[in-house]
Amino acid sequence: MELRSGGLVGLDAAARLFAGEIGQTTRIRGGSFLSPTGAAGRRAFFAGALTSVSSGGGRVFARIADPTGTLTVLAGWREAAAASALQAIETPAFAAVSGALASAGGETVIVPETVVRVERSVRDLWVLRTADLTLSRIERMIDAPADPGAVAAAAHYNTTPETLAGLALMVQAALRTVQDAGTPAAPIDARAVLIALLEEAPGRRAAEETLLAAVAERGIGQEAARAALAALMEEGECYMPSSGQVKLI
Repeated sequence: MELRSGGLVGLDAAARLFAGEIGQTTRIRGGSFLSPTGAAGRRAFFAGALTSVSSGGGRVFARIADPTGTLTVLAGWREAAAASALQAIETPAFAAVSGALASAGGETVIVPETVVRVERSVRDLWVLRTADLTLSRIERMIDAPADPGAVAAAAHYNTTPETLAGLALMVQAALRTVQDAGTPAAPIDARAVLIALLEEAPGRRAAEETLLAAVAERGIGQEAARAALAALMEEGECYMPSSGQVKLI
């Protein structure tokens, strides 16, 4: 069952961008954006694991993660329908968001127009399609550097071959997280719970055993929790800065 904030999600009308690229997008002018790979427009479409929703000062804040990073979704009174949709979703859960990109508090956030609760299969399809489009843009910047979008992106972001190689590696890492048919994966609920717990922990870090115990209290077995933690580390969502400590990136 999908929860909608109203209207239809305009998948084709919005640029599909991974969190890792949105986080690097700094050219946002007059309601339009230009990403490091040359994606341009007024709206972005994003899907991932919704890990937390909170409110304050008349605004609703949410955190949503894909295999390349975590984003903030920021809804104010103008986005009342989207804010209500966010608050109606019980976290952790997969969600799709379309909206404008904006700068807030030193980071690039999504100001949502629509919010939809989706299944993992939908998120996986989003990863596959977004990866395809992102790689196509990277290839365009390499093979057709005179393309207006490529020229503008290269000029603003001082793009180098190393920059493009890093973005391509990000896409490849995202593709590795898509569950193959018939191949068991760490339960996504366990991964989302781990992310949510680390988001709330002081300094976004916690002792591994404390973290696993907190996950167990939520009805997730130790084997599944350890598999989920290993998956998050492999995906680059978190790491161990010191023995026995887990920190969210």
